[in-house]
Amino acid sequence: MNARVTWLVARLRQHGATLAISGAAAALAWAFVVAVWQHARQFGLPLEDAYIYLTYAKQFGRAEPFTYFHGGGYSAGSTSVLWPMLLAPFWTLGARGHALVWVSFGMCTALFAVTCVGCHRLVRAIAGPVAGLIAPALVLAVAPFAWTALSGMEVAFASALLVAMLRLLARAPHHGPPSPALAAVLMAASLSRPEAMMLVGLAVGVAVIQRLRQRDVRAAAWWAAPLVAPLAWVTANKLLAGNFMPNTGVAKSHFYLPGFDWTYWWTAVTTQSGQMLRRLFWQADSPLVWPRVVAGLWIVGALRVVSWARRERRRLVGALVVASPFALILAVIASSGVWSFHNYRYIAPAFPLIMITAACAFAPLGWTAARAPRAARALGAAAAAGFVAVLGWQAAPAMREDIALYAQNASDLERQVVTLGRYIHDKLPGASILFHDAGAVSYYGDTPVFDMLGLVSNHQAEVANNGPGARFEFLEALPPARRPTHFVYYRAWMGQDEFFGDTVLATPLPPAFSRRRLIGDTDMELITAVWDHAHTAERPFAPVAGWHLTDRVDIADIAAEHAHGWTGSLGRRAFGDPTSRWSVFHREIRAAGLALDGGRTIRGPGPGERFTATVSPGAPVRLVMRTGGKRSYPWNDDLAAAVTFMVTSEGGTAQATLPPPSGALVELAFLLPATRAATITVHVTASGPYRVFHWFVLQPD
Repeated sequence: MNARVTWLVARLRQHGATLAISGAAAALAWAFVVAVWQHARQFGLPLEDAYIYLTYAKQFGRAEPFTYFHGGGYSAGSTSVLWPMLLAPFWTLGARGHALVWVSFGMCTALFAVTCVGCHRLVRAIAGPVAGLIAPALVLAVAPFAWTALSGMEVAFASALLVAMLRLLARAPHHGPPSPALAAVLMAASLSRPEAMMLVGLAVGVAVIQRLRQRDVRAAAWWAAPLVAPLAWVTANKLLAGNFMPNTGVAKSHFYLPGFDWTYWWTAVTTQSGQMLRRLFWQADSPLVWPRVVAGLWIVGALRVVSWARRERRRLVGALVVASPFALILAVIASSGVWSFHNYRYIAPAFPLIMITAACAFAPLGWTAARAPRAARALGAAAAAGFVAVLGWQAAPAMREDIALYAQNASDLERQVVTLGRYIHDKLPGASILFHDAGAVSYYGDTPVFDMLGLVSNHQAEVANNGPGARFEFLEALPPARRPTHFVYYRAWMGQDEFFGDTVLATPLPPAFSRRRLIGDTDMELITAVWDHAHTAERPFAPVAGWHLTDRVDIADIAAEHAHGWTGSLGRRAFGDPTSRWSVFHREIRAAGLALDGGRTIRGPGPGERFTATVSPGAPVRLVMRTGGKRSYPWNDDLAAAVTFMVTSEGGTAQATLPPPSGALVELAFLLPATRAATITVHVTASGPYRVFHWFVLQPD
């Protein structure tokens, strides 16, 4: 009996810290569950993107990997490749419908605990046992990290892998190949999030160079092997979806947005970086408890990590521990700038990495515990325990607020998209749904869908980013076979409602019970699609006898613009510009009936427009420009002055003057002489900003 007690005591001493940390993480996770149950009919996740992952997991479980619905083809919408793969076996084994929500949350809870335990063990190895115990306390005190790690997203998964990568690198030999465990973690981390791929690439690159300098080509090849999987992934994305990174990288990245230029990018990156540093480490509304104290601890801890790295000849690990959180954050800022989006979820994996370095500032307490008399050791332990207790007390208000936010969003999603998805499944089987980023609709509805935002539907993000005119033109151009039967949308978000019919189901939200709310709008509707108003303004309003249409450029129709090589001076963007700035939708009742058209505001500076049109050689060209419209549209310039146009092509030059817009569409004609070419390149310059909706190319019969 005594032997068993001795064995149990030894095991508790050996694993007591792990059990305590895991228990604290599980208790915190349970607090989130209880809060949701208090306000929703059942437990749910707080982010739409979590349900997107569940949909991909369902498709993996059905042996239709990388698709979003049956027969949908390759979809590059999964930001993390591996996260839905981890969930998929549970769906196959029977955890379907709402059961997979619990699986996702349970796995997030386990990985949240693993991350905290990993921080404890890494810091213990660098700075001693006391600092090792303070590290998970610092991580658990970051309310947005708990929120995002438990949200059903890949945050806890990526965080656990990054911490494991640092721990394994800290033990890796200085020569030879990586251990199988390290190679597997490197590969998995690179597939957990695109920003993690960057850190893995850096670590692998340094290790490969070191092995090549040691003339060990075989070991260098083994170190490079973990990059094969992410390279295969980004190559498949490029070949099948048109972009290397996931669709989220196109939908939210600076580089794909209209009005982008490098001066905008530099201004956005420097401005957002400054705001991020102030918010995290200085301002009172920081997600960190005592942000200025954490900043000081991080500086002291960084010195400790550098000293350890030099002594142990672990310079790569030391550099990664110190620099990796800021590399992750700057990667987000440089790619999209949305570092504070959805309660910091894009930079959340950086929080435990920050706290690893900050905890190393408590290394002297570890030295005291190792070398001092028992009284001094007790004093050091008491100081650490007191710090953790005060930290927890100070973290509680922010944690309660984030728990309420979690419950608020889970409740809102349950009332809106979850309800809509289940209604579609039960009442509209086989319906084709066009929505705006509605993951729960696709997961519960289990029917063909199309994402107007472009997160799960390839080649669509450019349309969404170009505003209401572009969205209208895209819908108008859909062939009948591709038209959805229903929309699931916030009405105001489309920019026009010409294709909306009757509301089948509305989901108005009650007043909020938390101080914050992340839901997009108060009433998402299931709306019947009607297509009576398509193609109302595709030809000139005043046909000219003896002339026929040979070509047309439908402005704001992205496909038509690309087909004609159209470019326009849309102006330089500013960070946070809404999509409404980049196109407009116009509705007008004319004598001949309804006229609907999308267009753009041409702002300059420089040439107004350029495009290529198809013509019949040897015949003169009548170029008709549809312009005018309203004096102002939301987020667009107020046009109050007359504009003089000069249109130039290979055949010659023509001019016309447009008075200030009066509310109606007008058409200007430019007569150009015949050319011998089958195409002409048209250059348009103007004396001021103007709007353009269409270019028509007419030639004699």
